[in-house]
Amino acid sequence: MRRRLSWLGPILLAVAGPSACQSFPDPPVSFVAGLRVLGIKAEPPEVPAGATSDLTTLAVDTAGNAITATWTECFVAPLPGQTVNPDCLTGLSSSNSQAIGSGLDITVTMPQVTAESLGSPDSTGGVYFPFAAQVTNGADEVLPVYRLRLADGGSVNHNPAILSLSNTDSSGTATPLDPQSPMPVTTGQKLSLSVTVSPDSAESYVRADGTNVTEVVTTSWFCTAGELSFEKTSDAQPLTVLSLDQRLPAPGSTIDLWAVARDDRGGMDYTHRELLLQ
Repeated sequence: MRRRLSWLGPILLAVAGPSACQSFPDPPVSFVAGLRVLGIKAEPPEVPAGATSDLTTLAVDTAGNAITATWTECFVAPLPGQTVNPDCLTGLSSSNSQAIGSGLDITVTMPQVTAESLGSPDSTGGVYFPFAAQVTNGADEVLPVYRLRLADGGSVNHNPAILSLSNTDSSGTATPLDPQSPMPVTTGQKLSLSVTVSPDSAESYVRADGTNVTEVVTTSWFCTAGELSFEKTSDAQPLTVLSLDQRLPAPGSTIDLWAVARDDRGGMDYTHRELLLQ
């Protein structure tokens, strides 16, 4: 069984093989082929000890194979400078981990842990408990670790919300892509893509140094064809251009497009659209 590796925002994915060391991989990380985990959404994304959260895994297999997932909770605290202790990536058989269930969608409970037991706070002042998964299609596997934020009694984080995914034409007019109907596209076409999130997606909070700041919502883009000018967008860089000039399927096939929005404290939302290559 082959394992695939990459780093994806607040989600750690176990990786193997020489391609993980390349600074500019070809194909790029945004190109989706085979088994991939593009994100994990927790609802809610911040809970106190003893409370539950529903994890939804955005896992895809472009070959159409069935995907399964098994989960453990990992009690190994990260060492200084670590986001997740590496032992959590192999924790499926570790004495420091405990099996908690299976499925791409699962309800987890924040254990009775303290903030001090979860390592040093990040720049937002938050600490996180890791839930590790083994996601497989029978031939390949990905080992994502989702870090659920422990509520500390302050302002609780909520997930951002994507309202629309749009294409902007040469006149500057943004047209939302219909989630129910694939947008017709042609070979060589360029799409200027952006997302609109709800006004309350970027929340204010008190950072670890006591500074009151507002979150930045960053969107990661993924596609099964072409190449993106920017793999991540935000208010500072709101548009990415999808050039449909390489890695194209046969005419008449659909192209999948995903946008995954994340805030600074583990919140996430995602949306999917289809393009029809003519």
